Amino acid sequence: KKKKKKKKKKKKKKKKKKKKKIPNTPKKMKHIRKKSKCDILNIIKINSNGLQVNEICRNKTCYYSSFLANHSDRNSCGRCGRSYIKKKVNLI
Repeated sequence: KKKKKKKKKKKKKKKKKKKKKIPNTPKKMKHIRKKSKCDILNIIKINSNGLQVNEICRNKTCYYSSFLANHSDRNSCGRCGRSYIKKKVNLI
């Protein structure tokens, strides 16, 4: 009779646990939107003549749904991104 050889099982080596990295810098603060009361008053202004509203975008896709934001040199639409350059006035 032939004797069967027993196979030796290899023991698996345990992996070393990695050390936790300690952050050198503090965590970033997320931007929090500042809520202000009566935001609509920035768009609509009341004069002696009546209500004065910021310009409305002239693009066909926007129509009356979006106002133009006032910048120093241009007006820009927040919805479509189109901007209209203001005319410069030369003072003498």
